[in-house]
Amino acid sequence: MSFARELARRALSIRLETAPPEAARIGRRAFADTLGVALAGSDASSLDALEAVLDIGAAPSQATLWGRGGRRASVLHAGLVNGTAAHALDFDDCSTTMGGHPSAPVVPVVIALAEMTGATAGKALEAWMTGVEVETRLARGLLPHHYEKGWHPTATLGVFGATAAAARMLDLNEEQMTTALAVAVSMASGLKSNFGTPVKPLHVGQAAHNGILAALVTRRGITANPEAFEHNYGFFNLFNGAGTYDADAILNGWDGPMEVLEPGIAIKQHPCCGSAHSAIDAALRIVAREGLLAAEAIERIDIRTHERRLAHTNRPEPRSGLDAKFSVQFLTARALTCGQIRLADFDDATFLTADLARLLPRVEATGHQAPDAYLGRLQVVMKDGRIFEDSASTRFGRGPSNPMSDAELRAKFTDCAAPSLGEVKAGAAFDTILSLADDDRLDVVMALVAGEEA
Repeated sequence: MSFARELARRALSIRLETAPPEAARIGRRAFADTLGVALAGSDASSLDALEAVLDIGAAPSQATLWGRGGRRASVLHAGLVNGTAAHALDFDDCSTTMGGHPSAPVVPVVIALAEMTGATAGKALEAWMTGVEVETRLARGLLPHHYEKGWHPTATLGVFGATAAAARMLDLNEEQMTTALAVAVSMASGLKSNFGTPVKPLHVGQAAHNGILAALVTRRGITANPEAFEHNYGFFNLFNGAGTYDADAILNGWDGPMEVLEPGIAIKQHPCCGSAHSAIDAALRIVAREGLLAAEAIERIDIRTHERRLAHTNRPEPRSGLDAKFSVQFLTARALTCGQIRLADFDDATFLTADLARLLPRVEATGHQAPDAYLGRLQVVMKDGRIFEDSASTRFGRGPSNPMSDAELRAKFTDCAAPSLGEVKAGAAFDTILSLADDDRLDVVMALVAGEEA
């Protein structure tokens, strides 16, 4: 039996009625968080370019474009635009297994198809569980080599999560899901060379778009090679290489805890690359003890993070607000001197203040190879001779061991969504998502997002 068939069979075994209730609760929080960060990212200039190029006004109006003035588009275009918006600020949830962002390629797919089909919240949650399970299980057998080779797993694996979620929303059977996954093999893409540019979030929009496309064309009868994963010229051998993947690790263990429960989904507290969060948190621990540090009083800052994390966060001279989101030097210095990292810190016109510009040449980042790949160590040497040191190990966000409360998540959502919706509607949208019953539809949430009266 082909790998795609085996994966499809396992994906179809996920059922809302047999899943632990905690999985559905986490799913509602993931929907809220993804929608919130997408609303915050909905004014990115790249989205204007997408709308113009796609000529969205001429396409069928099947689904809402989040935060785009109530405009609607085809489900394919909504997946592309909303998926891009969801990752535009790099503030979306994370998976340590996946080495990326599980919900951004999946939630836009599920919501767009729910709008098109009138599906219930319960079905949408089941599809989200399926999509996240598929992409993270693939990561079990492909990482770390897949990531270290230069692929962007949120896109290259997220396309399969998007496809599996779309297949569930469209009620595809096992044979059809097998085909859809094989179709998606030819649609996987996303390179780390474009981290720190608007192309990185476009990877995610493309994954969402391609997942919907793979499922829709399969439903229309397209066929593909069911051995597209394991073929000599298939996904495993081309994207990873012989001897660098383990298909059994992907297919085994589906009768154990779901990935969304263990190790779980981590919600980002800081609106920047997760690989810098340990250094940021170490800086905030120093601030909690010593108070804010004046930039002009700092002699030097020494940062040590795992070489795997440093590879894409070693940006001593960030050139834009987006680039600064991936600069461990900028982010650590900002945390030490300001005590927090906020969305407003990455405005292109104001992100590099005069004091930070003078401080950055005195910030050095080096890599370590400690067993804890998330460990960040920090030493700050002051001009008066004092030395402050601390460390932290933050796995990209607040996960099950230190979860954000609903109140904290609501505050994050409101901060993200209020510029688009206003605080009242933002709060109402959050509360509505978290209280959705399985047989509710998503219309009321989309009405709020579109700026309509619910």
